[in-house]
Amino acid sequence: MAVLVFTASSCASSQTCPGYLWECLGLCVDLSNDPGNCGGCGVACERGEACIEGMCIFQCQEGYTLCSGTCRDLQGDQYNCGSCGIACSEGFACEAGSCVPDCPEGYTVCDGICRDVQNNPAHCGACANACAAGEVCHLGSCTFACPDPYIDCSGSCADLSTDHKNCGTCGTECGAGEVCSSGTCATSCYEGLSMCSGACVDLMRDPANCGSCGRACSSGEFCYDGDCTAACPGGFDDCSGTCRDLSSDRENCGACGNACGDGLVCESGSCVGTCALPLVDCAGVCSDTQSDPDNCGGCAGSGGIACAAGEACVAGVCETMLCPAPTYSEAFTMGVTATTQCTSWNSWRSTLDATGCSSITISGSSDTVGVSCTDPVTVQQIATALRGGTTGSFVCGTRTWRTGTCGSGLELSAENSICSCPSPGYLVRPCIGNQNFGGAGTATCWDPPSQTLTVTFN
Repeated sequence: MAVLVFTASSCASSQTCPGYLWECLGLCVDLSNDPGNCGGCGVACERGEACIEGMCIFQCQEGYTLCSGTCRDLQGDQYNCGSCGIACSEGFACEAGSCVPDCPEGYTVCDGICRDVQNNPAHCGACANACAAGEVCHLGSCTFACPDPYIDCSGSCADLSTDHKNCGTCGTECGAGEVCSSGTCATSCYEGLSMCSGACVDLMRDPANCGSCGRACSSGEFCYDGDCTAACPGGFDDCSGTCRDLSSDRENCGACGNACGDGLVCESGSCVGTCALPLVDCAGVCSDTQSDPDNCGGCAGSGGIACAAGEACVAGVCETMLCPAPTYSEAFTMGVTATTQCTSWNSWRSTLDATGCSSITISGSSDTVGVSCTDPVTVQQIATALRGGTTGSFVCGTRTWRTGTCGSGLELSAENSICSCPSPGYLVRPCIGNQNFGGAGTATCWDPPSQTLTVTFN
């Protein structure tokens, strides 16, 4: 059965290649994924690189995906969740490739919402475990009555003195930044600040509340470390009556009133970017030093290194990407249609990973040396076509290797043709559906001799 291959003649007859292909040296190629013509005719990727969207980039180890030049785990990467560039919003975490609510301790995600399964009658003890009519949920178990001092609030046992959603009375929910204290919603201050007359203040720096609420410093005095002083100590500057360290104060960075924006910190009097863990700042770029090949194990030049060509950064260590491809080798019998050999062929192709491989060989028991292609770029092209079951034509040295459908399955040929009968020839087609399974240095049709056929990557 003939297979259509776009060659110089076929392109010329139609005046152009198909819409997504370009003509390069007489062949129609896809510049977006052809490692021999990546982004342009003749632009060949280096060993260990793949052509993705017209750019030569390193291939990542299993379980990782290349995102902007760095291998990322899309199942758990906060900044590349499920796919490259998808960052989870604040309050969400990346789990199994999806952004899900990052619930506080004691809460469980149920239907995409953080639930307190200790006292939620619709999710009591576990998601969707609803209590029966007349029951309430207390400590993760359905019961008929709430123990003292808890009150039944629509099926939830709530302590009205401390419950954020039922503060003082059922249904009275405290606002953002508030806590329920003694049955009253009150503003909750960040660590280091104290509540004074409904406002959060720094008792160490506030001249109106210096050391304690309401203790104001006299005119001309400053508040430093909770004490009123006549002048700011060395290293501090007067900013509206408050002593500030302009070298590190985010609200007064380099000058009084110069506040750093979101995501910036004050270092040496300048607002600079800060990277969220586990990323670190490497020359102004937030990098994951466990997987970044340019900053592996640390920022390059500061304890880390840039991995060499053909290496990947794995757990902070540069590792050579070795050739992991298994060998296909099956025994064929003259005059017998291959069946188990076909099943083995399809299984081998579907999991073929030739990353780091630089040669492919067709050999067999009749010719143990066989024929080989030793151009790393072409080898990767052939491997990709085999794995995807696609038609391709690949020039390597004096031979043209081809992949394409013959009969009921895919054929690999080193004879510049598909579904042909060279004798002697070098081609493998276990799934043709008849006895013309190919050969290595033998006849390939009309009852080729019994032999073992082998395809090897190195």
